[in-house]
Amino acid sequence: MAGQALYRKWRSQTFEEVVGQEHVTLTLRNALRDGRLSHAYLFTGVRGTGKTSLARILAKAINCLDPDPQARPCNHCAICTAITEGRQLDLIEIDAASNRGIDEIRDLREKIGFRPNEARYKVYVIDEVHMLTREAFNALLKTLEEPPPHVVFILATTEPDRVPETVRSRCQRFDFRRIPTAEIVEHLSAVVKSEGGRAAPEALVAIARRSTGSMRDAISLLDQLLSYGDEVLGLARVEGVLGLVNPQTIGRLVDTIAGADAAAGLALINQLVAEGVELGQLVDQIVAYLRGVLFVRVVQAPDLLDLPQDILEIVVRQAEALTPGVLLIALHEFIEARSALRDQAPGVPQLPIEMAFLRAVLPANSQATAAGAATAAVAVAAPAVGPALPKSPQARGADAPAAAPQPVASRPSSQPEPARPATQGTPPGEPAADLLTAAQAGWERFLSAAGKRCGMKVQAALRSVKEIDVVGQAIVLQFAHAFARDLVTEGGNRAQVEALWEELLQRKVQIRCTLVGETPAPSAAPLLRSAARPENDDEALLRGVQELGAVVTRLG
Repeated sequence: MAGQALYRKWRSQTFEEVVGQEHVTLTLRNALRDGRLSHAYLFTGVRGTGKTSLARILAKAINCLDPDPQARPCNHCAICTAITEGRQLDLIEIDAASNRGIDEIRDLREKIGFRPNEARYKVYVIDEVHMLTREAFNALLKTLEEPPPHVVFILATTEPDRVPETVRSRCQRFDFRRIPTAEIVEHLSAVVKSEGGRAAPEALVAIARRSTGSMRDAISLLDQLLSYGDEVLGLARVEGVLGLVNPQTIGRLVDTIAGADAAAGLALINQLVAEGVELGQLVDQIVAYLRGVLFVRVVQAPDLLDLPQDILEIVVRQAEALTPGVLLIALHEFIEARSALRDQAPGVPQLPIEMAFLRAVLPANSQATAAGAATAAVAVAAPAVGPALPKSPQARGADAPAAAPQPVASRPSSQPEPARPATQGTPPGEPAADLLTAAQAGWERFLSAAGKRCGMKVQAALRSVKEIDVVGQAIVLQFAHAFARDLVTEGGNRAQVEALWEELLQRKVQIRCTLVGETPAPSAAPLLRSAARPENDDEALLRGVQELGAVVTRLG
């Protein structure tokens, strides 16, 4: 005979046994004491927080035969015993995920008028109510608004936003919170002790963190781990079964980011992959760890983190070494890598993690080698694109060959150069500089939006952009690879890219796509036509080929 799962065996049977939802249980007990019973309740919250269990407890409490309202449910009378054993006909539980159509709701409406068989109230518990169809909700609405006096509805859902407002407004809503880690650990300790087992405290903490606030998930994991038969359930067993990475190892990886040691970090990632670590879980742990470092750096309150003391000391040290800018970039890259794991390359499933790590290391490396605060400020103002930031001609500096010195009129060194008058007009290149600054500042937002607007292929092609120039009112994207340039310019991709830039910059712009090293058209020939005279056919042809990315080297 199959044994009973621990999460069923330890399902809460009274209001006092419900863990972490005191704001709900206290309200319901007071309502029962004062006789203020509602005809419909809506329980919302993530899975495993006690919604269905509390629905059954409420059904027992409103039908309990104990004369003292404060003692209900007593779990000894015939009604309470029948509900606990699942044989009470007046408690009707409906799974809306599999009974979601209008026919099931019509059947409910036909039977709802009958009086209860044994209890005082007939209780309908509709689980995952958001799965009902629109027609089913409409059929339920009238009954929910004016139910018979002997009926109580309890609706449970993990997605309350998908429940129509007309339904929500007719129910008393209770939001179930994620259960804190400390309360889950305390409850798991009581379960282990009652089951005759032993577990190390750090093992229970790891289980509680993995459950992310769900008591049912935590007890299910504990049930699985106890089946190994260890004399004492230890942290090593939990990490091995659940695919967790030791926090010290995650700390070593973050140390390589702080030290800009790309080689050591990549070696550590590949070592974890060789050990069979689940990649999605690895990224989740890295993101959670980096969030802790950022929290300590910004809030300066490490005690608020739920971490062991030895890990907390490492986090505090790393928070002093890493700037918020580097931490934000690292978090963004690893979050992006989590979604990219679904499209991982064959044979190298860890590639998205390696790319995210390298993009996180490069900002740290550039800050470590910066000559001064001004250089660091420029690096923060211009977000990274892939492995490097697209650079303007002004920002390339040492990358470009030095220009030949221009002859100047000699003047005595004792006579300083006269200052330029403050009323002098704006230099002709100033609008282009403004456009370039805006384009660089909005590059990360543009890349993020490009994936949704233009597709992942175009976004990947745009990540190969190495430099950004501005010619007149045109943004010149200089690509590292010809195939990436061609992908962006083909079909309607270019029009979508231009429309996205105009939406972000709130101005009319055009896009040119070239390869790194190609010379864009001179800025003295702006793309916008002059209003002084209409352009002739030759000028129109020249402008057209320039818009398509051609570089004019000779005329005539």
